[in-house]
Amino acid sequence: MIDFLRSLCLWAFTLLLSVTAHAVEAPQQFADIGDLPLVSGETLYDVRIGYRTAGSLNADRSNVILFTTWFTGSSGDLVRYDKIGPGLLADTDRYYVVAVDALANGVSTSPSNSARQPGDAFPAIAIDDMVNAAHALLTGRLGIDHVHAVMGISMGGMQTFQWIAQYPDFMDKAVPIDGSPKMSSYDLALWTTQEQVMETLLKAGVPDDRVTRLASRIGDLALWTPDWFLAHVAPEDFPAWLAEHTAPDPMDPRDYLAQLRAMIHHDAWADFAADEGGYAGRIGAGLLVVGASTDHMVNPAPGRALAEAVGARYLQIESDCGHIGSSCEAWEVNPVIHAFLDAP
Repeated sequence: MIDFLRSLCLWAFTLLLSVTAHAVEAPQQFADIGDLPLVSGETLYDVRIGYRTAGSLNADRSNVILFTTWFTGSSGDLVRYDKIGPGLLADTDRYYVVAVDALANGVSTSPSNSARQPGDAFPAIAIDDMVNAAHALLTGRLGIDHVHAVMGISMGGMQTFQWIAQYPDFMDKAVPIDGSPKMSSYDLALWTTQEQVMETLLKAGVPDDRVTRLASRIGDLALWTPDWFLAHVAPEDFPAWLAEHTAPDPMDPRDYLAQLRAMIHHDAWADFAADEGGYAGRIGAGLLVVGASTDHMVNPAPGRALAEAVGARYLQIESDCGHIGSSCEAWEVNPVIHAFLDAP
């Protein structure tokens, strides 16, 4: 079984065929940002960040959108599965989009490709560190010190929730989609089960590809809703469905675990609890929070609570697609996001 957010991409691709779009050129690029101090107190050495750009930067450089990547996803996935391009979620007819590969996704510096800290020697990373690495890329290598908006889906939404307090003056607007500013107990039940299963299998010497596939199968139980499976996958068709959603190149399990643990420990409220006004008090950007009421993978309640706390708009999606409701209902969601981004 491929990782569950690659499954997201495969499903979303078929759902977005109704959107008229044209392929966008956004080749993979890399930048070396040097050693990165981590919030744990450790240091990640010789950090290399992957990214892609699409669209045209306007004269006053005011049309930049930073698009963060989802769990196990890449900047290439954002382009490949129609999240970035003319008329799409991140509309390159309007905006200059910078998609940044999160730490440990197998493209940017990760346990699988780090020369000095490979495998189990890779230090624990946090969502905060992903944000700091992207900030270093934008400011230190791309010469961008302010963006129109930060946006992301799932773990990308978690990064977006972190961005708005960690660098509150860096963006005008933010759109976290299917993400959360902190993990709910329901989320922790899912993520820690995956973590413990993977740890047990690795210690038992199970081959890496099987470890990731089995962890991904657990994720599939939460990615869609039971109603979606009942409506779209007949029992006799399940073997074919499973074969279609199994890829020959599963993610390195140590990369998977590094990002998984970053999500498990993600809590933006706790990060800024000592500040006057706390986490919510640091947020100055215009905020549109998008969540699905049926999301069984990232519970929408913490995001909805934050929107209420700061008086931000909350867009609730109703869809049996669960965690990928924003893709299933793109015809409804994308125009709302476009209007929000375009508004003064």
